Amino acid sequence: MEISDGVLVLTSRTMHTTSTVLYEGGDAVVVDPAWHADELSALADLLAARGLAVRLGWATHAHHDHVLWHPRLGRAPRLASPAAAREADTRRTEIRTALDLPAELLALAGLLEPHDGGRLPWRGPRAEILVHDAHAAGHSALWLPGPRVLIAGDMLSDVEIPLLETSTPEQYRAGLDLLAPYVEQAEALIPGHGTLARAGTADSPVSRLAADRRYLNRAGGDDPRLRAAPDWLHEAHAQNLRRLP
Repeated sequence: MEISDGVLVLTSRTMHTTSTVLYEGGDAVVVDPAWHADELSALADLLAARGLAVRLGWATHAHHDHVLWHPRLGRAPRLASPAAAREADTRRTEIRTALDLPAELLALAGLLEPHDGGRLPWRGPRAEILVHDAHAAGHSALWLPGPRVLIAGDMLSDVEIPLLETSTPEQYRAGLDLLAPYVEQAEALIPGHGTLARAGTADSPVSRLAADRRYLNRAGGDDPRLRAAPDWLHEAHAQNLRRLP
């Protein structure tokens, strides 16, 4: 789905995981390509059909479903924040064990280089990097000021509650505070899992932010994302309750 000029979003059949492509001319950046071998191959097909060459990969964080790649995406640098790149390096065996992929794709999982700049290093439209420690160490979001699109990574989802397994409530709140000014400007928000949020609708970027803050402040017992949620999300909620005051 093309959500704005130069911004494509694809959604996996597993956990509503999103992959985002930024492009201008014949150059592209691929953010969090996921998840299955056929989906990664289809992403490569789409880029080839559009005549796009991948110049850069970006991983918003070092969880196994966000550090994937396909040989047909090429040998472009695959970057993440320094903390996320370190996490991927130290946890590479764990990351690959969690994946059910052919050997050639497993060999590419988790291969990230650190990037410490404030913007994506490519010739296309400006993409600002917003780094925090909510959800995962060195988690990043990307802000595209031209189309006013926020690529939020694994936060601000309509299908997942805040996950506190590897971050404290204070770190999560700090991450939301960092993202808040961009959420308020966003015409569209792309979560790492879930559906697009658009400004001016009932399911807006601002309402997503409010939902995550409400969950953290109320321990989330009445959060609609828990209705008909899979078992793993209820288990994560139970773990959250032990961490939240």
